[in-house]
Amino acid sequence: MHEEHRKRMRGRYLQSGFDGFSDHEILECLLYNSIPRGDTNELAHRLMERFGSIRNLLEATPEELVAEDGVGENTAFLLKLVCETLRRYANDTLQTAPSYRTLSSISEYLCRKFVGQATECVYLMLLNNRLSLIDCSKVSEGTVNQSLVPLRKITEKAIFRKASVMVLAHNHPNGFAVPSENDLQITEEIIKMMDRLGVPLLEHLIIADDCVYPILHERNMKNADLFAESLLRADSTFLRDFYDIDPKTWRFSFYRDLKK
Repeated sequence: MHEEHRKRMRGRYLQSGFDGFSDHEILECLLYNSIPRGDTNELAHRLMERFGSIRNLLEATPEELVAEDGVGENTAFLLKLVCETLRRYANDTLQTAPSYRTLSSISEYLCRKFVGQATECVYLMLLNNRLSLIDCSKVSEGTVNQSLVPLRKITEKAIFRKASVMVLAHNHPNGFAVPSENDLQITEEIIKMMDRLGVPLLEHLIIADDCVYPILHERNMKNADLFAESLLRADSTFLRDFYDIDPKTWRFSFYRDLKK
């Protein structure tokens, strides 16, 4: 009987989410994790009557919780774990993620990733629609002169992390910040792939020592109004401000400062 009730509760969630659940029903479902069998509905009712609210329940001490009939150490542990998880979640949401609205700021951030790298690596930088950082991770590592770019891994990360914009970067160890034919080809493939997903590729950077080469610079500037509007509902001034490194050299100061 209890198992059928639990199936119905899960069915309600799958059909319409938790919006229609009362507080005691939410608690009842949560208790499934510490009480694998039996009626958690009655216990949820009693706990809500005793503590008055979800907040008071989660903030209760372990001693106060286990003093209640039907609440063992596993249930007390679960409730305190949920409370701590929510606290850390709230703390994360209050923290302002850094924003990367210029080529120099992105280059300086990514440069740190390549310090000491003797082989060619590819990093994927995911940003939201305010160009604040969501995630940056290594997606590939190859030989000293070659790296395979995993297209499927890139798309999965962009979708899973709900990115609005992405930047790709790879290094040329002991080489020059000049794109190869393979670099240009893979960039085109990624552009087409990400356009279908609605996650534009802002730039594909090659980093070598204190130089950075933005492969998409000319392409973006030729289509500045269209690209900026699709990216951030901005005008062409966004891209003019974005490319703040001297295009005559594409050098930036961070790496030289880092080596001092």
